[in-house]
Amino acid sequence: MVKDEMKREDLLARIALGEDSSRQFKITVKNIDSLASEMAAFANSEGGTILIGVSDDGSTPGLSREDIVRINQLISNAASQHVRSPLTVQTENIQLPNGRLIIVLTHL
Repeated sequence: MVKDEMKREDLLARIALGEDSSRQFKITVKNIDSLASEMAAFANSEGGTILIGVSDDGSTPGLSREDIVRINQLISNAASQHVRSPLTVQTENIQLPNGRLIIVLTHL
């Protein structure tokens, strides 16, 4: 099993657990203020992960490569310019078997 397949399996296992106080799903991101608010909420708690490209019901429609570029720029801007103290976040793009992608956004 290659490293990417292990990451994908881990991601799908986490999605199967559903949303909780440290894991939230977003089908997409269009509103930078809403994203910044959610990121700040995780920063004020124990941290967390936002999985972008995942529906609330746990289905994984994923994102296109164009979505990935746009949303990663929004994440960067939200973390650095839309919260009072800039946040340190990490993103990872994981490819689904159908070729679509999910962004794993983690507050450190």
